[in-house]
Amino acid sequence: MKTIRSLLVLALLLILCMALMAPASAHRVYVEERVTGVQVKAWYGGGDPMAGANVEIYANTTNGEELYLKDKTDEKGIFQFKPKLGVSGYRVVVEATGHRAEKTFNLMGGSGQEAAELPLFARMLAGFGYLAGLAGIAMILAARKMKKQYGNK
Repeated sequence: MKTIRSLLVLALLLILCMALMAPASAHRVYVEERVTGVQVKAWYGGGDPMAGANVEIYANTTNGEELYLKDKTDEKGIFQFKPKLGVSGYRVVVEATGHRAEKTFNLMGGSGQEAAELPLFARMLAGFGYLAGLAGIAMILAARKMKKQYGNK
């Protein structure tokens, strides 16, 4: 009986301590937004930037599509622009030395293109993986054939 009473007192003391405990003080957190514009980056298949490429930005408005900006990329293949008020969808056309790419995107809902292209090194690595897999299958089949021919003697 005495142990039950002491456990009850201990439980009440623990509940009282937890109720009177001050909230924990953590580091203060600040949030700041800076919307400076939209950044477009253009590069060739090997990863080299499209420096000095012609850029055309078309704004998708209620009246259809209209040319919003026309300029060039910098030495890193980057072009930045401020979005037009009331327009959330754009089509970007980048062209240089016969190479051309288009991208449609919506500032409210992401990109118009779902899958991005793999970099060159990843495509090469995948190709070697496929070749190694085919070679492995061929070796297994050849070993089974040899075992069947010479294993029974």
